[in-house]
Amino acid sequence: MSSEMINILTGPVSALALAVTILWGLSKFASKYLPQIIDKHLKQIDDQMECQRQICNRLDQMGTSMVEQNASATEAMRKAISGVHGRLNPIENDVKEIKSIVILKREVPDGGN
Repeated sequence: MSSEMINILTGPVSALALAVTILWGLSKFASKYLPQIIDKHLKQIDDQMECQRQICNRLDQMGTSMVEQNASATEAMRKAISGVHGRLNPIENDVKEIKSIVILKREVPDGGN
């Protein structure tokens, strides 16, 4: 082999050929595997979005059930209060009478006899 041939094999032409070969190999690799990688990634994102949608739906259901439970508890409390109020109204006059007697006994020093 002549020195000219060695210069061509080790010089800029061989570097260019090596670079083109590497780029060609990378493009083949990328065209084969990159779409699969992207599809897997997009599927993972779709799965995450579906899971988050299910979580949001469940939270909405829980919020609705909490509102319903709160409404039923509030209604039960109102009924209980109205029941207590209904029982205390007839006693109110008796309490006023007892209060007036107690106040009157306080004002009279000897017990009011």
